[in-house]
Amino acid sequence: MVKSIFQSIKLFFYPEREFYGLFFDSLGVKPNNPDLYELAFIHKSATIQKKGYGLNNERLEYLGDAILGAIIADILYKYFPNKDEGFLTQIRSKIVSRQSLNKLAVKIELDKQVVSNVNLNNNKHIYGDAFEAFIGAIYLDQGYDKTRKFIEDKIFRTHINLEEVVTVETNFKSKLIEWAQKNKKDVYFDTHEGGIDDALNLPLFTSEVEVEEVKMGTGKGTSKKEAQQKAAQEALTRISQMELAF
Repeated sequence: MVKSIFQSIKLFFYPEREFYGLFFDSLGVKPNNPDLYELAFIHKSATIQKKGYGLNNERLEYLGDAILGAIIADILYKYFPNKDEGFLTQIRSKIVSRQSLNKLAVKIELDKQVVSNVNLNNNKHIYGDAFEAFIGAIYLDQGYDKTRKFIEDKIFRTHINLEEVVTVETNFKSKLIEWAQKNKKDVYFDTHEGGIDDALNLPLFTSEVEVEEVKMGTGKGTSKKEAQQKAAQEALTRISQMELAF
């Protein structure tokens, strides 16, 4: 109780107390080290030079990505006790996809805190990056258990519908083929087996996808389907970027 009161007083007199009120009012996080959270929202384009070091959120993003993945895996493992590794991996991938994290960042209003020197309208992935950095900041400031509680209480229960995530199919190969048919383009997948996935001790497949004989994506996986899906996803990302450029 005394610690909580001390934190409130400390943050009240902090120069950016209005900014840090966000953690009390919306997210239920009470920072011990406010500097960590401030750093979480500094994009590399707005890097601050301090004592010869460039300060931005990239290191926190790296840490947050790993912590978020572990916590999501833990939650899904317990939520779906009868599902196999492939199913759990697919659902986790959907939840932590850049598109999903971008949306989550906006929903909890982290997008309003991002400091950047680039056009955020054309770089919305920065919001998802900031979300991961924010998770990294919570982990360093509060520890694993409180970070897990934050993700369960403030993210899962409020903003993620697992049943909807399960039923929405993310089939990148089908989407690519549909796009090709609509635009009268030829698509060709070249998939072959070669090597071993050391971590899983399974055969490794590589797939390359060409659109109008131009290589647009490459993917690797322990099945032909996984490799083709990853190749198609990369191709769709490149196509989307090219379309935005015109």
